[in-house]
Amino acid sequence: MKRRLLSVLVPLMVAGGVQAASAADIPLKAPPPVAPVLTWAGFYVGLNAGAAWNDSRDNLYPTGCFINPAILCGGPLTSNPLRSDSATFRGSGFTGGGQAGFNWQWNRWVFGIEGDINYIGINDSSPINRPLVAPLVGNFIHTETDSAGWFATVRGRVGVTVTPNFLLYGTGGVAFGQVRSATSVAFSATSDVYAGSIDTTRVGWTAGGGGEWMIAPRWSIKAEYLYVDLGTAGYNSVCTVAVCTFFAQLPSYQTDLRVHEHIARVGVNYHFGGPMVARY
Repeated sequence: MKRRLLSVLVPLMVAGGVQAASAADIPLKAPPPVAPVLTWAGFYVGLNAGAAWNDSRDNLYPTGCFINPAILCGGPLTSNPLRSDSATFRGSGFTGGGQAGFNWQWNRWVFGIEGDINYIGINDSSPINRPLVAPLVGNFIHTETDSAGWFATVRGRVGVTVTPNFLLYGTGGVAFGQVRSATSVAFSATSDVYAGSIDTTRVGWTAGGGGEWMIAPRWSIKAEYLYVDLGTAGYNSVCTVAVCTFFAQLPSYQTDLRVHEHIARVGVNYHFGGPMVARY
């Protein structure tokens, strides 16, 4: 009986050992690679270039003894709107600069902060030569220039990923910029001439939006629009001829320049530490 049992078990054990050895010789397959997950989170830096359109407006009105009825150059005749003027500026120029920022991502939502500094080539003027209305005579000659050399912004960004590599966002924050302006006023029937200028840095606000597309690991391109409002820059133009010194209070003109700009630009960003991150 024992011999019969052994004659059955021994062949089975030998066959099992052969199969185990064969299985050990078969190489194990590696698990399939996990596809990288696209993320917008992290630091980035980049460059931008585009166009800037001026949308500024000025108001010019008489000051000094023009508005003092007790002095010869003032009174109801000359302190009225006949001596006032306004102008709009619609010039354009090149803009370009650099930006840096940081993003946080939560599911499809992207939150970030970005700062940029840019050259802006707006150099605009508005010459006016118009007849005065009775009882004033002659022509009113008003020339004003409006230019800027640079602007910068610090903005928050909130966006949503339409696809993993395409981001739509809105943006807004603080704007800084240079404002340069000069005004001259003259009258063809009299000898008085007035001149004044300003070169200052203004602080205002900006808002806009855009789209950004991840074209390769760590590289993205964007298209963006910004509206920039730098508020009102005011300055005085004083009389530059000797005849004005006869008045105890000098005649003058006030210029209030309301500075608005439209920015349309494209840019490229390099993302540090991403944006292609493999998650397992």
